[in-house]
Amino acid sequence: MTRAHDEEGVGLVALPWGVLAYLTFLMLAVQVAVYFYSTSIVTAVGYDATRRAALAGADPASIVDAERWLRSNIGPGLDIVTLRWSTTSEIVALDLVAKPPNVLIDASALIGLRSIERRFEMRRELARFEGSP
Repeated sequence: MTRAHDEEGVGLVALPWGVLAYLTFLMLAVQVAVYFYSTSIVTAVGYDATRRAALAGADPASIVDAERWLRSNIGPGLDIVTLRWSTTSEIVALDLVAKPPNVLIDASALIGLRSIERRFEMRRELARFEGSP
């Protein structure tokens, strides 16, 4: 098989562009996977912290304990932007906004995955004794 002289060196031009496109899509896929993993962590830890506060009666001390537990279990990669508790006579609510970690560069701004916003609501558990309504 013989090569034509006008096709010499074509691979040297196309190969770097192909590798660059492959690595860009790979980085994008990894960033999306990290975002989904971070969303899963925020959701699980947020529900558990809200449940802990509700089971303990939702007094200020139990909310402080639940918040301390949440911050210790959310992981080092996630930055908590906003953490707001609210309680009523029956409901404990937590509004949580976190910023997921970035892979190599801040690609989250390009694909719209800047923050994770969740609201968790849990009914307060009140102690009932035998014979009480």
